[in-house]
Amino acid sequence: YRLFAFQCLIMSTGKKVLKMNRYEWSLDALYKGYDDPAFQNDLKQYHDLHDELSALTEEMNTLEECCAVKEVLRLLEKEYDLSGRLHMYTILRQSVDTNDKQTLRYLNIINSRISSYSVYRSQLKDYLAHIKHMDSCIQQDEMLKEYSFLLYTLKDKASHSLCKEEEAMLAKLSQTSTAAFSDMYYHLTANVSVECLGQTMTLTQVKNLCHSTSRDVRKEAFLCEMKAYESIKEPLAFSINNIKRQQLMEARMRGDEDPLDIMLQDSFMKKETLNTMYAAVDKYLPRFHEYLRTKAKLLGYDNGLPWYEIYASLGTCDMSFTIEDCEAYIQQHFRNFSTDLYDMTKQAIDEHWIDYPSHTGKQSGAFCENLAWIKQSRIITNYGNTLSDVITVAHELGHAYHGMLVENERPLNREYCMPLAETASTFNENIMYRALINDADRENKLFLIDTQLSALCQNICDITTRYTFEKSVFEQCEERFMFASDLMQLMLEAEKKCFKDGLDPNWLHPYRWITKVHYYIPDIAFYNFPYTFGALFSRGLYAMYEKEGEAFLPKYRALLKASTTHTVEETAAIAGIDLEDAAFWEASLESITRQMDEFLILAKETAQNQG
Repeated sequence: YRLFAFQCLIMSTGKKVLKMNRYEWSLDALYKGYDDPAFQNDLKQYHDLHDELSALTEEMNTLEECCAVKEVLRLLEKEYDLSGRLHMYTILRQSVDTNDKQTLRYLNIINSRISSYSVYRSQLKDYLAHIKHMDSCIQQDEMLKEYSFLLYTLKDKASHSLCKEEEAMLAKLSQTSTAAFSDMYYHLTANVSVECLGQTMTLTQVKNLCHSTSRDVRKEAFLCEMKAYESIKEPLAFSINNIKRQQLMEARMRGDEDPLDIMLQDSFMKKETLNTMYAAVDKYLPRFHEYLRTKAKLLGYDNGLPWYEIYASLGTCDMSFTIEDCEAYIQQHFRNFSTDLYDMTKQAIDEHWIDYPSHTGKQSGAFCENLAWIKQSRIITNYGNTLSDVITVAHELGHAYHGMLVENERPLNREYCMPLAETASTFNENIMYRALINDADRENKLFLIDTQLSALCQNICDITTRYTFEKSVFEQCEERFMFASDLMQLMLEAEKKCFKDGLDPNWLHPYRWITKVHYYIPDIAFYNFPYTFGALFSRGLYAMYEKEGEAFLPKYRALLKASTTHTVEETAAIAGIDLEDAAFWEASLESITRQMDEFLILAKETAQNQG
């Protein structure tokens, strides 16, 4: 303890003054710095929690069962709250200054403590999963009623677990099997380089050129990307074969048919829902193919769209948004949607929840973290005054809105499953795209509709391709080893099945099994269909809003609020949606095809004007 306290004391000396301006976020509502007494007190409390955790794991089997359950949940809540506050603060500090040594030191201390508590968390959750009189305990206590979904989920998950010794053995073996093959993937893809456009580039640099405004650059980058994969394809074939074979083996050991069952369990989603969704997708895929063929012709291709043009835009957009423009535009259209979304957005702007500028040492991309402890969120972007940046800010504010609606849930009831995670964020995108398209002139309107349809095409056609490919890998990996050439063939077959004549068959992407890191995550399979679900679910909800107007809003709020304590099907039912009925999915896809009709009309007029 003295060593731990000494480390904290050393790091708290010399207060670091953080530069603040109008466009940077403030974390003061969480902690005012590492020398803030509140931070230091929470850090000490989290360290002292060790004795409580240790004592309870030893005593819980001697306590009256219902009392023990409450005490276990109380302590898990405390651990969740303290670790969440401390870890999130350091993560947020690190995201805007990855070179801050003080943050790195604290992050190391906090991560080490979180890791050291993992054995206690596992023991406590295992106790909850094996309660003998769960129904009776839940009926007797309000706190347990609130945690009924969590308790039954833990119980169900335990029924698919192996004994403790077997689970421990698999965890150890993974370090030299699936985790090792995953590490090999990261190492090879991070270090491969290729000559492109007269210079040596990393694979990431080459892939980023797919968004170039130059057709020649996009094509050259695609060819160079293919060349880069040639040098690493065989070792990565070994990697994906062994990861998938072990995932399948472990699923069977736990009594599941395959890893898809596990992903559905973790997603709180029925297979019937998945099958109904994909049946609707199959029915509407020809419309996406028509869109791709039309886009190809407008870009000058007669045989479908070459893969290297999959991200190409029709024309250019002359819209530019300062941060002030972005905030004003988003607030204007969120106000038109609902008062509470507008009020939260205004609060986010006024109280500096958003960190906008890009600078050296700041993490790339964008994300939102919900901070239920202070009933706020924090959003990071790398703002560049483009249309895409406006959509990104609106998207992340959707996550903040979702967080606001679940912030009053008990601490362990604030996590939503992957299929529902993008509901509010993508819904916000629909709000903004509709506003932008309505406000745009004819020239920009075609660009905007194409931009939204292009993203939907990725979530529908490309994700379906990746799902189809992974299914075929699991179907075959048990019977044979698939060399790189076999995997390439399976990927080409999946692309031809899902894209048909929308893409040029001479310019497909046989190495998508290398480009997508999701295939190489050791303990997760089928990290793909939730994207299709999220895109279509939020689109279907937006179609309901367009039809019902303000009457839809209470259902939407209730749905989001319920998303952390209900299954996917139960959550949707709150808004009157039956996810096992094709009608909802087809209505969602129908709203997309109406937009495609608008695109086709504008595209035809554009072609005539150009002619």
